[in-house]
Amino acid sequence: MIKKIFYILSLILVIGCSNEGLLDDTDLDELTLEKVFSDTENTRSALYDLYGRMREVENNNSGSFSRLMSMNVQVAMLDNATDDGAGNTTRNAGLVPGIQRYIAGAITGTTNPVVGTHPWTFYYTAIRNANIFLANVNKSPLTDSEKTSSANQARFLRAYYYHELFRWFGPLVISTEPSDPFAFEDTRRESLANTVEFIVNEFDTLSMEGKLPDKWEGSDYGRATRTAAMAYKARTLLYAASSLYESSGVKWEEAAEAAMDVINYSEAKGLHSLYIHSDEPEKSYTRYFNERSNPENILVYLRAPDNDLYNLFPAFNPWNVNKELTTVPTQWLVDSYDMADGSEPIVGYNSDYSPVINPNSGYNEQDPYKNRDPRFYQTILHHGMTWPKVNNKPAKVDITTPNNWGSGYFLVKFLDDRIDHRTGGQTSMNFIMMRYAEVLLNYAEAVNEASDTQAARTKAVEQLNRIRKRAGIINPINASDYTQSTLRERIRKERRVELCFEEHRFFDIRRWKIANDVMNKPAIGIAIENGNFTRKVLDKRNYNERMNLAPLPNNEVNNSPLIFQNPGY
Repeated sequence: MIKKIFYILSLILVIGCSNEGLLDDTDLDELTLEKVFSDTENTRSALYDLYGRMREVENNNSGSFSRLMSMNVQVAMLDNATDDGAGNTTRNAGLVPGIQRYIAGAITGTTNPVVGTHPWTFYYTAIRNANIFLANVNKSPLTDSEKTSSANQARFLRAYYYHELFRWFGPLVISTEPSDPFAFEDTRRESLANTVEFIVNEFDTLSMEGKLPDKWEGSDYGRATRTAAMAYKARTLLYAASSLYESSGVKWEEAAEAAMDVINYSEAKGLHSLYIHSDEPEKSYTRYFNERSNPENILVYLRAPDNDLYNLFPAFNPWNVNKELTTVPTQWLVDSYDMADGSEPIVGYNSDYSPVINPNSGYNEQDPYKNRDPRFYQTILHHGMTWPKVNNKPAKVDITTPNNWGSGYFLVKFLDDRIDHRTGGQTSMNFIMMRYAEVLLNYAEAVNEASDTQAARTKAVEQLNRIRKRAGIINPINASDYTQSTLRERIRKERRVELCFEEHRFFDIRRWKIANDVMNKPAIGIAIENGNFTRKVLDKRNYNERMNLAPLPNNEVNNSPLIFQNPGY
């Protein structure tokens, strides 16, 4: 049996191309292959399609992070399945099933972990398309150099698809052949060690000189580069060394070395650095997400200029008309932001979830947004904050008014305060797949875990301070103030803040095996009662540890005796 595969081309792919599919619901037979690979533009379009498959695109959406609901009118990001985000009890229109399954611990082998196409099906379809491309590109009329370049890009994308599957499911079925791997009874799911070895070796090969360019210019911007291969190798090793995947046998030293290779190569070649906005350096963090091309990007999913993420604003006039809240930050995330001087405002919680306040930080629970980490103001819209352009004038958040204010917080990290979305303003809001700040954080985590020494902590803290300095935090961290375990918590906190809502927290709490702790606490928001800030419960949650890995589709397990289901399903 050969499954049906389509090439679905979209305007939002890396390079503009036709919206018409090359293979419209047609068996991939020899005639179809001849049509694609005997024509230069069709062959190129097949490669563009592989880039488009980095993110799930459905129902004419313009691409998204893995999502729990449509991105058209409501935006339900994957962080709703973490302690950073909430959404269901903030809505007027009832529960979103995708969110509810996660917060109720109801993910099973018969439910789809995300809306639309199952990640297993989606990425294995992409893998088979990549295998078909690699098996046929040499038959095309492309020049020899373009054939080689296209094959290496397709190979990178295939490795990327496997990397994404590994993050979701752990051990994988590995295939490099154009035939459908699930059509055979002897198809087997590999061990975790073999899965990681395959992915790392693919990225390692593509990291060699001459395989992929250091950068692409002009309309080719956004394609796979050598540093992208190096960075994904490092991330794969980082995950593999983590508690959830430790049976892979990968050591933290390997992950640290791979991340440092990216840093050394990038800086020696002048390829990547933390983004600094030339005119508004104090807003570099938020401006980064609206700059289509900049040196912090390592791999991004390029989208057409749009304003769809402004649906994260409050769901009433003047902000958004007839929109529904489906992603809002929680108080847990807000508490993670330090004070502007770098001190921690909250150092723990009581049994009733009330905060234990650091008396030396200057934090005041009744003036909670004063003197916080500059990234807080560039990420979260809060009570008393004014957004400069909303339907031709400024709009201020006042959660004492009788509206649905959700958690009391709104996500503005990806938004551009220089445009007015209500009057049609559009801006670049590309989804970040890999950026240089993540590489620095990956190195900091790996080197701290690799060795319980002052030297290791010094190396880790050096990278944290680079990120914090860019953010505008006044005082650097001192490595001498930390043990390995306390620095571990500091690194995790820094990662949480810097990378929030970029689809990291979902996987981080699972690979660290802390999801059972953080996701069995209720989501908390903020309200004002009798003139005082009061923490409020948004929803109660129930996490089952089987959800550290997603379930494979039951039909794949039932149809193939050598494909085993993940534990607990």
